Amino acid sequence: MSEIICPYCKQSIPEESLNCPYCTTKLKKEDLTKYLLPVGTAICVIWALSNIIILALIQHYPQVLTMKDKDGDLIFTIGEYTAICIKPMILVLAPFIIALIKNYKTKNALIGLIVSIILAVLFISYFIHL
Repeated sequence: MSEIICPYCKQSIPEESLNCPYCTTKLKKEDLTKYLLPVGTAICVIWALSNIIILALIQHYPQVLTMKDKDGDLIFTIGEYTAICIKPMILVLAPFIIALIKNYKTKNALIGLIVSIILAVLFISYFIHL
C-alpha cells in the first residue's frame, strides 16, 4: 500500500484515503466536468424550445407586437423581445465555454458552442425582422 503526504497537515496517509485521518480534510474532490456537456445541451434545448414557442405565439397572435398601454407606448418593444433571446445566451454558452477552457471533450464542446451561436443568430435575426 503506497502512501501520500496530506497537503494540509503533512502527515503520511494511505493513497486511497478520501479524508485525512489526522486533520479530516477531504482530499479528493469530485470532478463535475463530466456534467458540463449534458447540462449545456439540456439548457440549449430548453432555451431553443422556449424561443420557438415565443416565436410561434407571436406568429399566431401578431397583435401582441402592437398592443399599447394606457399612455400609448408599446407594451413590449422589439428590444424587449430581442432581450428575451439574448439574455439567456450567457447561461446557454457558459457550459460549452467552460468545457473548452478545461479541454474536456473539446470537439463536442465546440460543436455545442457553434450550434448555440447559430441558433442565437437565427432567433435574434427573426426578432429584429419583426
